[in-house]
Amino acid sequence: MDNNNTITLNTVIQRNEIRFIANKLGEEMVMMDMDNGDFITMNKVGADIWSLAAEQLSVQELIQKLLELYNITEAQCTAETIAFLEASQGQKMFIIHNSNNA
Repeated sequence: MDNNNTITLNTVIQRNEIRFIANKLGEEMVMMDMDNGDFITMNKVGADIWSLAAEQLSVQELIQKLLELYNITEAQCTAETIAFLEASQGQKMFIIHNSNNA
C-alpha cells in the first residue's frame, strides 16, 4: 500500500532489510539506503523501533513493546510512534504489509 500514507494501530510493518544496511553505533543506528547511497542516523528510540521490527508486527504490538522499554504515556508513545513511521515512509525504511483503517 505504497500510496496510503495513513499508519493506524492495525498497520503491520517490518523493517526493510532489502533496501537498508544498518549497524548500531553506541545507542544510535546508522543506516545506508542501498538504492541511493543516502545515510540515515536514528536515535536510541528509532534504533529500538528498527530492532523490534525485525519480524512483522502491528503498530499496536510495537507500541506495547516500546511501553515496556520507556517510561512514557501510551498516548504520547502512540502519537510519536505513528509520526515516526509516517515520516519514514518517504525513505521506505519499513515495509507496510497492510494498512487496515479499523
